[in-house]
Amino acid sequence: MIRQRTSLSFELWPEKDRTLWQRACRTGVFLEPDGPASHWAEATRKQVTKGYAKWLGYLGSTEQLEDSSSPSSRISKDRLTGFVAWMEAQKLSSVTIASRVTDLAEAIRVMEPDADRTHLASLVSTLRKREVPSRAKHARILHPDQLLKGVIGHLEEIPARDCLNEKIRAGHYRDALAIAFMAARPIRLKNITSIALGQHLVQQDGTWFCRFTAAETKERRPLSFSLPHEVAGYLETYIERYRPLLLKGNEYPELWISIRGTPMSRQAIYWNTCRLSETLFGHRINPHLFRDCTASALATEAPDHVLAAARILGHASLDTTLTYYEQSDMIAAVERFHDILFSLKHSKATT
Repeated sequence: MIRQRTSLSFELWPEKDRTLWQRACRTGVFLEPDGPASHWAEATRKQVTKGYAKWLGYLGSTEQLEDSSSPSSRISKDRLTGFVAWMEAQKLSSVTIASRVTDLAEAIRVMEPDADRTHLASLVSTLRKREVPSRAKHARILHPDQLLKGVIGHLEEIPARDCLNEKIRAGHYRDALAIAFMAARPIRLKNITSIALGQHLVQQDGTWFCRFTAAETKERRPLSFSLPHEVAGYLETYIERYRPLLLKGNEYPELWISIRGTPMSRQAIYWNTCRLSETLFGHRINPHLFRDCTASALATEAPDHVLAAARILGHASLDTTLTYYEQSDMIAAVERFHDILFSLKHSKATT
């Protein structure tokens, strides 16, 4: 059965739309200004492109796509209502529908900055209020201490476990270490995947530090932190004992190596994390959820420090994390987190 496409690929967009989009994403040269979307991360650009392609797919399938029209002139209450109904008929979740309309609004904003986006803004607000997550996130939130304790116990058991061969054992150790890393320092999957020895991850005076330049982070801010000692020891075991087994004589700077002897992909780390976390904790905890676990613990146990949460979640915009927190310093937030919780527990125990 051939699945009918519901999005219009970029090469089939009307010429005016393609021109405006390329202009919005263009980096200016000499005296020309940058486009409004030129600073976006590649993942953001792809996401907004996806949402706008969905909108054009709807217009095309309902014979409402006029090639000569400007993008903003196609926006109307009736068409937006039809767009939402069209997506509902495809059984898309309320969260996905809200995201697609938000992408459409962002596309119009950068392609035609002066356009009237009143209808779009109103619809986005309405859809966000109606969102019903397909998976209850709050039920999957675990305390970072529970995550770290559980995975460290697993790391301790791996060397003595029965495995078909040492390469498989090394893979198990690698996956557990990745979870320990994310439980202790909840950074984005993109950055987790890209960690390279000697570039991002270095050892100084017995302490392991991880550093990313502003260009390497989604929020375009430098990121630097140390690894806690309870994780550093297992990192060293992986680097000295298990990573060479996975490399099979190959030479790569990336920290995470697959059983094929090549750097792991973002998707592989994602699914291995989900699979192992389900085994250890009873349900899947994807890499994104580790930041939510950390931030939720901060909000609950250290409310005086909730200003750090937006930076822990890696959001540059306060609006993005308004339901949780405000912004603070990333380095201090991440490195103080476990110290704060330990101090709170210790003070409660002695009172």
